[in-house]
Amino acid sequence: MFEAIADQAQSGKFLNDVDFFCISDNYWLGKTKPCITYGLRGLAYFELSVQCAEQDLHSGVLGGVVHEAMTDLIHLMASLVEPGTGKILVDGIMEDVDPVTEEERKLYESIEFDLEEMKESCKVKTISDKLLSDDKVSVLMNRWRYP
Repeated sequence: MFEAIADQAQSGKFLNDVDFFCISDNYWLGKTKPCITYGLRGLAYFELSVQCAEQDLHSGVLGGVVHEAMTDLIHLMASLVEPGTGKILVDGIMEDVDPVTEEERKLYESIEFDLEEMKESCKVKTISDKLLSDDKVSVLMNRWRYP
């Protein structure tokens, strides 16, 4: 983005005398209300490797005979999240997350947010018509607060 603007800058033109600018790659809260981000939940990266043999094996020949890395990996990954709720099941993941205060909960309750609009923007409306919660506060907390 910066390179594109710098390429277009001409003496005495828009942004030519600007020394610094910040682009916030964020979203809006619905279609009509922008967000000002003042904190993030953080990031965690993990690597998981599964090896079931010294070489690749053909599942059409050995499927059901030996452990298959793909199905074992899917099983392991599925065990990390509670089905239907999205709750992370990794021990200790919530240890550094502060408890929700009543004051904080009220802040979430006062936010103008439309669950139906969220379904449409996530493109789930015509497929399942479901989010992991039907409660606005839970959806917002899962999106902004919890790991």
